[in-house]
Amino acid sequence: MSNHLDNPCFECGQCCQKLRVSFYHGEVLHDQSGELIGAVPPDLVTQITPHMVCMKGTETGKQGCIALHHDDQQGYRCTIYEQRPSPCREFNTLNDDGSINPLCDKLRKAVGLTSVRTN
Repeated sequence: MSNHLDNPCFECGQCCQKLRVSFYHGEVLHDQSGELIGAVPPDLVTQITPHMVCMKGTETGKQGCIALHHDDQQGYRCTIYEQRPSPCREFNTLNDDGSINPLCDKLRKAVGLTSVRTN
C-alpha cells in the first residue's frame, strides 16, 4: 500500500493551495441538453471572463483549491484527479528534461519542505 511519502506531491499540495488554476471554459461546458462536455465539474469553478474559469478557492491564491483534500494518512489528494483541468495536468514536479520545476521547488521551500530531487 502506498503512503503519502511515496510521492512528493502528497506531502506538499502547495501548487493547489497557492496558485490560481485558470483555464478555458470549454473544459467545463455543457451541451444543449445540459450534458457535461468537458471534464471539470461545473460546480467547482468560478467564471473569470466570458471564456475563462478557475477552480474555486484559487481565485486569489490565498486559499486552496476546492478539489484539494488532506488527511494524515493519505496526505494531499485531488478529489477530481481524473477530471482535473489542463493546468493541473501540465504542472509537474520535474520538467521534461528531468530538471526540477523551479516553481514547484520554490513553493515547497516556502513551507519548509525539501527539494523534490532530495525526496
